[in-house]
Amino acid sequence: MTELAALESMTKGQGTVQDWRTLVDLLNLSQMMGWSGVGAEVLPVCEKAQEGLHKAAMRYQETLIMGLDGVTIQAIRDLIEYADLQQASIHRSEFEKFVEKTRNYIKGNGNRVVEIT
Repeated sequence: MTELAALESMTKGQGTVQDWRTLVDLLNLSQMMGWSGVGAEVLPVCEKAQEGLHKAAMRYQETLIMGLDGVTIQAIRDLIEYADLQQASIHRSEFEKFVEKTRNYIKGNGNRVVEIT
């Protein structure tokens, strides 16, 4: 799983911007599914993960080192578990609709999107 590999790199302080992006994509999709009632119990985990990933992005801007703190590492581990459960609980066609819905939400809320340069 790509997300586990990205998390592994990030926990070792060897993460890349692409690893960060992979985890953010997972977060965004799980959050959208939770908001829509599919595994809503993931939402508090999403908040912790989002806060930690935002901090990682800001730290990267200053140091060019991509890594995560312990609280965020655990939140991402929990998020990966929840995401697997969310995705297994719906049909593929419904999952694809959530992917599209998430993309559209991000496009429509660009002022709230964190990008790493």
